[in-house]
Amino acid sequence: MNTIIFLIASAAVIGAVCIFVSRRIASLQRGPAVPTDWTLELSVDRYQPMLRLLNEEDISFLRSQPAGSSALVKRLRRQRYLVFRSYLGSLQRDFHRGCEVLTFLLLQSQSDRRDIFRALLLSRVRFSLAVLRVHWRLLLYRWNIASVPAGHLIGLFECLRLELFAINPASGDARA
Repeated sequence: MNTIIFLIASAAVIGAVCIFVSRRIASLQRGPAVPTDWTLELSVDRYQPMLRLLNEEDISFLRSQPAGSSALVKRLRRQRYLVFRSYLGSLQRDFHRGCEVLTFLLLQSQSDRRDIFRALLLSRVRFSLAVLRVHWRLLLYRWNIASVPAGHLIGLFECLRLELFAINPASGDARA
């Protein structure tokens, strides 16, 4: 009886692995899903509010007002923290989408572009480290200890976007 259960379980595992591998191979043959309007999605302008969202000037102004209670300041900080996290998530998704598109374009390229692959890898590492730093500073911001610099992240995203337009100039205007 135990032998039959073992054989059935082994067959099920092997079947699941075969299905997984065949789907993975099929998806690789299709290539990554690159939207036709990817240039519209990768706009740095969408993330400009991040530069000012956690600015202490607004908090100082609120504190200077007669109705600026500490509870109101705390609520404003919490709301801005949540909005900033939402922007950060969108920025991360757009950056990774841009990396996927750039990788796809490089793989479709007729010339050897190892230098760009290296730069892409380095850019991913820098972006990941910058995101970790921002998450740490965001935690400190919640406790009113530090500010959150987002300019470096947006600059890394802009570099990736410009690299995409340099490789595929027919995709649209590089200033978007």
